[in-house]
Amino acid sequence: MKKDYLETADTLIAAMGGKDNIIRLFHCMTRLRFYVKDKTKVNEKEILKLSEVSGVNWHEEQFQVIAGNEVNAVYKALENKGIPTDDTRETDPVNPKGVVSRIVDAITGCMTPMIPALTAAGMIKVVLTLLTTFHLVSDTSSTYQVISFIGDVTFYFMPFLIAANAAKIFRVNQSLALFIAGVYLSPVFVSMAAGDAAITLFGLPVTKVTYSYSVIPVILMVWITHYIELFVDRITPKMVKLILNPTLVILISAPIALIVVGPIGTIIGNGLAVAINFLSAKLGFVIVGILAALFPFIVMTGMHHALTPIGLNAIATGGSDTLIFVSQVCSNLAQSGSSFAVAVKSKDSNMKQLASAAAVSALMGITEPALYGVTLKLKRPVVAASVAAGIGGIVGGLFQVSLYIAQNCIMAIPAFIGDKGMSNLLYGIIMIIVSFVASFILTFILGFEDVKSDNEIKESSEAQGTTETQQRNPLVEKVELYAPVTGTVKTLANVADKTFADKVLGDGAAIFPSEGRVYAPADGTVVNIMDTKHGIMFVADSGAEILIHIGLDTVNLKGKYFKSYVTDGERVKKGALLVEFDLEAIKKEGYDLTTSVVVTNISDYIKAVCMEKEGSEISAGEKFLTVV
Repeated sequence: MKKDYLETADTLIAAMGGKDNIIRLFHCMTRLRFYVKDKTKVNEKEILKLSEVSGVNWHEEQFQVIAGNEVNAVYKALENKGIPTDDTRETDPVNPKGVVSRIVDAITGCMTPMIPALTAAGMIKVVLTLLTTFHLVSDTSSTYQVISFIGDVTFYFMPFLIAANAAKIFRVNQSLALFIAGVYLSPVFVSMAAGDAAITLFGLPVTKVTYSYSVIPVILMVWITHYIELFVDRITPKMVKLILNPTLVILISAPIALIVVGPIGTIIGNGLAVAINFLSAKLGFVIVGILAALFPFIVMTGMHHALTPIGLNAIATGGSDTLIFVSQVCSNLAQSGSSFAVAVKSKDSNMKQLASAAAVSALMGITEPALYGVTLKLKRPVVAASVAAGIGGIVGGLFQVSLYIAQNCIMAIPAFIGDKGMSNLLYGIIMIIVSFVASFILTFILGFEDVKSDNEIKESSEAQGTTETQQRNPLVEKVELYAPVTGTVKTLANVADKTFADKVLGDGAAIFPSEGRVYAPADGTVVNIMDTKHGIMFVADSGAEILIHIGLDTVNLKGKYFKSYVTDGERVKKGALLVEFDLEAIKKEGYDLTTSVVVTNISDYIKAVCMEKEGSEISAGEKFLTVV
């Protein structure tokens, strides 16, 4: 990295209000695009003095710095300075992820955003089947054909959808990634592949494959394109990058896509299908039960997403899936049934609430709250759910249940409607009922050691102490946070700041204060008191990271009316006075004093639940949030 660009980065960071003021940075062909916390800190005049900058522009919440041909160099210098960017690797430098984890994460990132489109396409097919089954539409009519091609769009153009998602995962220019997908789906290439004549490119053979409905080739190709982009960027002169870079990327990528990667990806996809067919042939209906029983433990490794392309490939090429999504339905419904049983049987009110919510979530296909927060935590329920899922899977395998849509929850019921007629729907419903009911009953029979009440936990902690592992693991025990201020409770959704209302920073609740004092919400450490004193970053001993933000836009007061009683890095007990502020003076200045209390590392937990209803009064030190 040239020194002048590093100096440019330093100047630019300072003019943006410092590193802490920059939320995120990304760039396009000519512009650096910043999102900042406080717009007032951005010094546009200083930025315009930079020789690399030809202009600046505000677009809603986005600040654009026009850097032309030098945008890549300035961007990389900013990234090297630690500015958070879309290209910043999320890998922990201390505990880097292994190859398998990175592959699973990549597949997850490519496939998960497609679920709504796949669901919509599948449901359209269900509607079409119902229309023809009840003779409302003829399968020779133009109405049938129009509805049919609408339902086929998602599957036919699946490479485009995957390319758009893969571009974000592999940090490739999205338009170029879509360009590559277009190479695979070009009508000219499709007609050439369907013809009898051989296809060559400068004498090299191009495999005649139809890539509609395919998954693996485009994922592989977008990944490779990332490295092609890096290579091209290194070898092209700065003055012609805008024209030469994308041209060379496509000229290099397209032949590789058609001659090498496309055929290899197809072979891999076909190989997976052959492997599944082999297991099905050898193990018969039992394979569905085995996979369904193992799914909770596959979810724990994250490998369940790696199975999605196999199921999608089965639906795309054969019209239905009889293994992957079928076994997922059994597993998810079993997790739901077990969680419902815990909700009924548990004597702890918090566990009842958590198990009920987790059961509904699992019913709709999201099993992590049920698995990590209920069944796995209580041990025996996860065994009950696994056994019940296996039983349901065996029932599904015996009846050869098929799913015509990629579904993994109770919404799979209409997805059972297809070529096999209404009998498949009946068998699918039986499979679901067996999975849910068997899990519910088995959980009751096996039982579980109920969670302790708050008094029991307190007594146990006082008698034995709490281990470091228990303190740091949010799945072992709930985290109680206490109100840092006295006032009126508000939900985050009703905070007049989109960042908090949309839970961009995390989950929690807010309080409109009636007194100007902020206290520690738990035992823990004050990580950072902002220079303006209006914001406090606090880490509880439980591991919960909490942002206490006093008022909206109060940063503009620059510390006026605020007084801090603690310093960065100071350990405090629950209820210790952190900050004092002149409530009336700040109100007269016209500021909204709504104080948001946000758990910023909420992704490490399941959810944050406010213990009081909106509009109710709460005193500092009373139970405010439960993080589970």
